[in-house]
Amino acid sequence: MIKYLVLAAAAALAPALPAAADIVPYTAISFHNEARAFYGAGPVEWDAALREETKAYARTCSFMPSDHGNRYGENLYVTTSQADDTTVLRDAVVAWATEAMKFDAQNHRYSRDVGHYTQMIGAKTGRMAVSIADCPAGAIFVSPTKFVVARYKGAVNSAL
Repeated sequence: MIKYLVLAAAAALAPALPAAADIVPYTAISFHNEARAFYGAGPVEWDAALREETKAYARTCSFMPSDHGNRYGENLYVTTSQADDTTVLRDAVVAWATEAMKFDAQNHRYSRDVGHYTQMIGAKTGRMAVSIADCPAGAIFVSPTKFVVARYKGAVNSAL
């Protein structure tokens, strides 16, 4: 009974999110840090400045790597699912994390088959931003799509 009272009190004290609140930052960080913890990597932090550029690229609905001049790492994901953003983010993180099965952990060798995984889980990744765009039919696939763009940078006091 006490457990439920504590939960109810905590919920009452927690700030309520406005109906139009952007859930992407919290959800993206949560899913990424859960995957990183599973693979033994420390948490990443949200990078609000990087987010603006990420939003702009997501809105292009161009499912190809951006020309970013190696300023950050980038993962892309697209789906025809019209699920909510939380589900789409979860699916993107799971897709990227499953590349771990192909990773040569003994030799720590990079290959294109594990690029999403190594970017998301890599020890040098310290900050990130994610955006999701609703793209119309014909922009990427024949059907409408959700396009996820994730960008990663090193920790605040480290090089990319």
